Amino acid sequence: MSPARRAVRPLAALGVAAGLALSRPAAGATPAQGAAPAACATDDPPPAASAGQGWPAALARTISFHAREISLRDALDRLAAVAGIRLSYSAELLPLGRRVCVSHDSVALGDALTELLRGTAVVPVVAGSDLVVLAPAPAAAAAAEPPPQSVVVLDRVVVTGSPAGAAQRPLAVALGVVDGRELERQAAGTLAQTFDGAVPGVWVWEQSPASLLAQYGSVRGASSFGLSYPKVYIDGIEVANPLLVTQIAPEAIERVEVIRGPQGAALYGADAISGVTNIVTRHDTPDPGAPRARIQSRFGLANSAFVPRSALSQDHSLALSVGSNASSAGLTVDFGSVGEFIPGGYARHVAASGSARQVRSRSILTGTLRFFAERAGAPPSPLLPDAASQGMALGATGASASTPTGSDQSVVQYTLGMQAAFMPTDRWTHTFVAGVDGYTLGGVLDTGAPVPSPVDSALRAARGGADRATFRFSTVGRFDLGRRASATLTLAAEQSVLRQRTRDALDAAPATADAPDGEAAAAAAWRPRDRGDADVAAIRYVDWRSNSGLSAQTNLTLLDRFFLTAGARLERGEDGLGLSRFATLPLLGGAWIGERGPVTLKLRAAYGKGIRWPQTPARASAWNDLRALLQSAYLAPEEQAGVEGGFDLMVGRTLRLEVTRFDQTASGLIQRVGTAGDTARVGRPDPAPIDYVLQNVGRISNRGWEMQGTVERGRLALTGSLALVDSRVQRLADGYTGDLRPGDRMLGVPARTMSLTANWSGSGWNGSVTAYRAADWINYDRLALARACAGVDYDGRDFVGTNLRDYWREYAGITHLRATWNRELSRGLTLTVAGDNLLNRQRGEPDDITVLPGRTLSVGLRAAF
Repeated sequence: MSPARRAVRPLAALGVAAGLALSRPAAGATPAQGAAPAACATDDPPPAASAGQGWPAALARTISFHAREISLRDALDRLAAVAGIRLSYSAELLPLGRRVCVSHDSVALGDALTELLRGTAVVPVVAGSDLVVLAPAPAAAAAAEPPPQSVVVLDRVVVTGSPAGAAQRPLAVALGVVDGRELERQAAGTLAQTFDGAVPGVWVWEQSPASLLAQYGSVRGASSFGLSYPKVYIDGIEVANPLLVTQIAPEAIERVEVIRGPQGAALYGADAISGVTNIVTRHDTPDPGAPRARIQSRFGLANSAFVPRSALSQDHSLALSVGSNASSAGLTVDFGSVGEFIPGGYARHVAASGSARQVRSRSILTGTLRFFAERAGAPPSPLLPDAASQGMALGATGASASTPTGSDQSVVQYTLGMQAAFMPTDRWTHTFVAGVDGYTLGGVLDTGAPVPSPVDSALRAARGGADRATFRFSTVGRFDLGRRASATLTLAAEQSVLRQRTRDALDAAPATADAPDGEAAAAAAWRPRDRGDADVAAIRYVDWRSNSGLSAQTNLTLLDRFFLTAGARLERGEDGLGLSRFATLPLLGGAWIGERGPVTLKLRAAYGKGIRWPQTPARASAWNDLRALLQSAYLAPEEQAGVEGGFDLMVGRTLRLEVTRFDQTASGLIQRVGTAGDTARVGRPDPAPIDYVLQNVGRISNRGWEMQGTVERGRLALTGSLALVDSRVQRLADGYTGDLRPGDRMLGVPARTMSLTANWSGSGWNGSVTAYRAADWINYDRLALARACAGVDYDGRDFVGTNLRDYWREYAGITHLRATWNRELSRGLTLTVAGDNLLNRQRGEPDDITVLPGRTLSVGLRAAF
C-alpha cells in the first residue's frame, strides 16, 4: 500500500463512521448558535404581525419583504431600503455572509430584524428618526471583549459556483475560502502567502521581487507544462492574464474563493481547466461616528548573503470609506518598494482599488476599479560570477542573465467593471456583469525555457499587452417542489473579447558571404543585438480573439439534506486567424449532509471537464516567442476531466476537517520543446542556437489527496493542511520530441505540500505563526545547464530531447516560517510586528538558481480615524 493511501485511510474510516452515526438526527437537536434555519422554505408561516406594538417609531414601520437564499448583509440592506431607514452595523459582530431566507407580509420592522438577527449577539436600537443601529445586546456588552460571531461554514453565502450567490451547503465541490481580514492580521501581501497552506492542493512558489509573473507549482497537479494556473476573477470580472496577479492588498479584500479542479468550467468556461479563483473586494459600510479612514505604514529590513547590507522594504496604504448601508464607496491606495537584495535586484509598486455599492429594495449595484503598476530590475544571477555563464543563465531572480544589467521590467494592470443584480420577485434573480481588464508589459523576461534560445535575450523580452472585455448575463430561478423539496435553475450567457498586442524584436542580421567559415556565419546570424542596434526589426502584432458560452445548471434539494447538481456549458472560441473551436463542458455532482447534535457531516462528489485553448495571454507573456505563439493556433487544446470526492466534518465550533480525493486526466498539455540543427556546433561561448517549437505532450494523470483541519480551543486556533499529489505522464502524443517519457513525473510539481498555523488572541493583541513547505519534486538543474551551455565545446544537440534528462535533479524543498504580532496601543491605533523567511533560506525552490530575499523583519503602525 502506498504511503498516501496509508496516510488517509484512518481519515476515510472516520468519515464513514461519522456518516453511520449521523444517519438519524438526534431528537430535540437544535441548530448551532448563529446558524440559519435548516430549511429555507417560503411556505412556512411567517411570524405573526405585531402592528408595531412596543417598538419605537423607526422600528414600528410596517414592511413586506420576501427573499430566498441571500446573505444576511444583503437581507439587512434591502430590508432597510424597503423601510426607508438607515441601518448601521459592524462586520465584526455579525455573520454577514450567513444564508437567510425572509418572508414577511405587513410586519413591524423591529419584528423582521429580530427574526433576522436570531442567534446573534446584537439587537436593533433607534439612534435617530431614520437611523437604526445594530448594537451589542446588554449581556454581550457586559462581557469584557466578546469574540466576533463566526460564520457557520455550510450556511456561508459564496459567489463562486453560482452567478447570483448561494450557500456553500449544497456545493458538491471542495471550495476554499480565505478571509481578507485574516490576511490583514497576518500581514500577507503576496499570492504565495495567500494560498500556500490556506488552500490545500494549490501551491504558488515564493516569488522574487525581481520577477513579475506568478509561478504555480501545482493546482491539483499539472494542467499545462510550466503554466498551470486557475482562471482568475475580480468581483466577477475575468482577469486578462492570471499570471500577473502576484500581489494583493488585504485591507481591500473581503475574501478569496477558490475552486480546485475542472468542475468550475461548467459555469466559467475555457481556461478554468485547473480551477477558478474569485477575488471579492471589500465593500465596507461605515458606521456613524466610526473611523472612515485607515492609514498604515510598515518598514522592514531584508537580510541577504549577496549584498553587503540589508535591503530596506516599505509599504504604505490609505483606505477611505464613505456613505451608508444603502449607498457606499471606498478607495484604497497602496505603494511600496524592496531595495537591492542582490546587486541590481529591486522592485517598486503602486496600487489602487476602488469600490462602490448601491442597494435598493429589489436591486444591488456594485462597481469595481483596480490599478496596479510595478517596476523591477533585471539583474544577472549572483550565483554565476563569470561573464560567459552569465550570458547563458536564466536567472530565477526573474531575469535572463543575457539582459544588460540595469535594465528594467515593468507591468501596468487595470480592472474596471460593474455588476447589477435585479430581484423582481423572491423567485427570480437576474445578474448582469460588464467589465474590462487589461495590462501592458515592458521588458518582462522569459524564464521558462531550460536552455535560452538565441532570441531569448533582452530583445525577446515581453512587450505589449492585452485588454479583455467581458459581458455576462445570468438568471437564477428558485422553485418549491412541496415543503420538503426545491430546485434552482441557472441560465447564463457570456461573451468576452480579447485584443492582444505583441511587440517582438527579431535579429535581422544576415549571414555574410565573407564570413570566415560557415559556422562563423551561422553564429553571426544568430547573435543577439543590443537594444539600439539598427539591424533589429521590431514586429508589432495585434491579435483579436473571442470566447462565448451558454450554460445551464440545475440544483435539486430534498429535505435540505440531499443535493444533486447537473449542468453543462457550450463553449465557442475564435482566434485571430478566424479558426473556431467548440467544446461541451459538463458538471455532475451530489452531496449529503447529516447532523446530530453539534456534529455535522457532509459527503460530496463531483465530475467535471475543462479546456484551455492553445493561445492565451498567459502563454504569450511567459514565453515571448511570436512564431511559436502563431504556431500554437494549430495545436490541440489542453483538456482535463476527472472526479473528486470527500467529506467535511464539523464538531460545533471546535473542530473542522475536510478530506478530498481527486483523480483527473489531462490531455494535450503544451510544452515548449527545443530543437537544434546542423549549425549547433559553433565553437563559441555565445547563447546556443537552439530554437523552440510548441508540441502537445500527451496524456497526464493527476491524482492525490487534500486535507485541511482546524481546531479551536478558547483563544487558541490551530489550522493545518496537507496535499499529496502524483502528477505523471501516462502516454506521449505522436510526433512529440521532448524530454518526457511515459511514467515520468511532471517537472516542477511537488509531491507534498503542507502547512501549520497557530493563532492566539489575547486581551488587545493577537499573534500567529505559520510554517509551510513544498517537498519532493523534479526540475532542471539550471546551474549545471548554464555552465554547460557556456563551454567552448558547446553542442546544442546535447540539450534537446532525451539528452536534457541528464540535467534533471530532485529537490527536497525548504521550510518557510513567518510570524505576525498585532497589539492595540489605543483606540484606533495598532502596532504590527512581522517576520518573514525567518529561517533565512534564500535558495532551494523552485530550482537551484532562484534567489529570494533573506530573513525580513518589519514594524508597522495602523491608525483609524
